[in-house]
Amino acid sequence: MTRIIIHLDMDAYFASVEQQADPRLRGKPIAVTGKPKERSIVVAASREAKRLGIKSAMPIWEARRLCPSLQFVSGSASRYIAVTKRFLAILKNYTSQLEVFSIDEVFMDVTQEAGRYGGPAAMAKSIQSEFRESLGSCITCTIGIAENRAFAKLIAKKHKPNGIGILLPEQLPDLLQITPIGEICGIGPRISARLQRVGIRTLADLGATPLFFLKKEFGVYGHFLQAIGQGKDPTPIIPYTVPAPVKSVGHSKTLPPELRPFPLACLVLRGLCDKVARRMRKLGFVGRTVYLGCRLGALGPHCGKQISLPFPTDDGETIYNACLDIHRKMTIHPETVFNIGVSVRNLADRDDLPDYLLEEDRKRAALNASIDRIRDRFGEKAIVTGETLLFDAIPEHVGGFAQGEAWEF
Repeated sequence: MTRIIIHLDMDAYFASVEQQADPRLRGKPIAVTGKPKERSIVVAASREAKRLGIKSAMPIWEARRLCPSLQFVSGSASRYIAVTKRFLAILKNYTSQLEVFSIDEVFMDVTQEAGRYGGPAAMAKSIQSEFRESLGSCITCTIGIAENRAFAKLIAKKHKPNGIGILLPEQLPDLLQITPIGEICGIGPRISARLQRVGIRTLADLGATPLFFLKKEFGVYGHFLQAIGQGKDPTPIIPYTVPAPVKSVGHSKTLPPELRPFPLACLVLRGLCDKVARRMRKLGFVGRTVYLGCRLGALGPHCGKQISLPFPTDDGETIYNACLDIHRKMTIHPETVFNIGVSVRNLADRDDLPDYLLEEDRKRAALNASIDRIRDRFGEKAIVTGETLLFDAIPEHVGGFAQGEAWEF
């Protein structure tokens, strides 16, 4: 049986939630941001603002220049999470094959259920109608329907906002001919640039490229690239009931102006490394590959590099020292950074590895375990690394908006 995959994407999500919550904002260009009185960026723009050229990640000063009447709203993560939980509860009644892709996007495999609604298009209309009744008229979604994830998402993007798009099998060849490779989910800017350098510009070009060439250039990822170029995507829907495998653990922080000089950013980085290590220990992982990334401005560019450690670790100091090694090896050494982040990859279960051989390592593991017990009992700030005491704590709203409750479904 041919699969029926739905991609559902909420329209101007954060902004539409704010407009639904406050009738005074409806029909007006608004931008959700951090604290409007401080330097920040546009997190999300309403439909009215988008029509005037306002985009996500745009600096506030530029948004004001484009639209002097633009209203800025401080975002509320807890409000968006609450609405997300509500629309997910609705979708759960349509199918159990529901994958939460992000706070405002889901994939659904409705192959078995679509017939009960008179087909996928009728099901999509039913979902939109139920959203309108339960969430309010301001909060809408766009739905794309295809035989696989990548093309359901592509079709949804072409029918925004508040639309329903269906890709029929007979329409696929023409779509492959006209779609640039960079428009499909799974092909990022770097891979797109590499493909274009050798003359591969459309999905049809990609599908006609010999597999041996793609495997030579991209390894096993070449199989995925050729499949996408032929209109296929074997990626399964991973239901919300199945825990997603953890591939990496990371943290990043957008910095206020006074902490953007790199030596001061390193103080923040030390705390981030400690957070990453603590999460890894909670999850029972150790990792070997450490990645350090920096964004040099509100809109980029971004620079980053990774190294592999001789032995896997879950220790914050070890991760931080690896970050310093990475910085020394990077070709770009910025004086200031807008955002800094660290992640650890190449994870393994700690219980599957032998005990530490060196006494120093055993003492470090015992120390980390003691610190974790203290924090579990008295809170995360009960004991911190010394470097993090050299600067004032970064307000929670910096880098987006005040964080609310944890999001679990």
